[in-house]
Order: sequence, then structure tokens, then C-alpha cells
Amino acid sequence: MLTHLFSPDACAHCRLCCNFHRRTAWETPALEPEAVDRLRARNVPLAKHANGADTIALPFHSDDPEEVALCPLLDTTRGCTLPREERPFECRIWPLRLMHDADGSLLIGCYDACPALTPDVQENLHDFATGDLLPRLLQFAKDNPAAIRPLDPAYHIVWRSLSKSPVSA
Repeated sequence: MLTHLFSPDACAHCRLCCNFHRRTAWETPALEPEAVDRLRARNVPLAKHANGADTIALPFHSDDPEEVALCPLLDTTRGCTLPREERPFECRIWPLRLMHDADGSLLIGCYDACPALTPDVQENLHDFATGDLLPRLLQFAKDNPAAIRPLDPAYHIVWRSLSKSPVSA
């Protein structure tokens, strides 16, 4: 979905969005029903978030909160093994994230620590997120409320539902 903005090589070599500490395992993507069906057909191990959303099971081997597990769909030399159109929505929009603040307003955040996010890419990403991509993000949020994360200060706010326009944080 964002392949016109990011270099596939940069994403394949980074893997920041595809590895999780046990303490951040809650950040695995919440899967839309179609993605659940596609992943089950591929025998991908699934799990449940505490909020009930389906997600990809991570191969942790201990209770150590600092243990890191890679997404089982990640090939460390080529990137994600799924065709782009079959990847979970949250994976396809990274480094964007749907969030909500304390009053329940819908937010679109951007994780600026993504190594592939150069200043030019960031500007284009913000324009795309608040333009052509916005209707898809809003529809996904409506259809998949479990995928909306709490406000995370590591993300700067690109769009806020109250103002219906880009907001700087």
C-alpha cells in the first residue's frame, strides 16, 4: 500500500516492524477477518490479543520480557514472505498507526524512528495518509475497532478526527 513511498530493499533489511520484544508483543497486527482466513490457509500460527483481536503468534521461548521474536512470516533476507496484497492491513500501512486518545478521538500517527522514513518520504507519506489513503484508513478503523491502538507518544500525530485535517504534535 505504501510501496510507492518506501524502498523495498530498505524495508527488507530493516525488519524493525517485524520483530517484537515479549513486552511489546501486544503490538503485533490486529488481523482483519480476511487476513485471518488467508493466514489460516497458509497454516500460520495465530493467537489472540488481550482485547480479543486475532493476531500472529510469535515464537517466544521464555518469559523474559526482553526476549525478541521475529514475525514467523519474515524471511530475514527477503522480508515478508506474503504477497503484498495478502499482508495484514496494519503491516501494509506501517509506519502509520491508527490510535485513539483519551477522549476516543481517532488519530493517525507516524513512527518517526522507522529507518526508511527519510524527510522526503515522510512528507509524501503525510500527504498520502491525509489524502488518498484516508478513506481506507477510516473504513478499516470502522470495520476493525480492535486494531485501533491507544495513543503512543513514540508516534507523532498526522491526522486527528476532531479537526478532520492534519495536526502537528
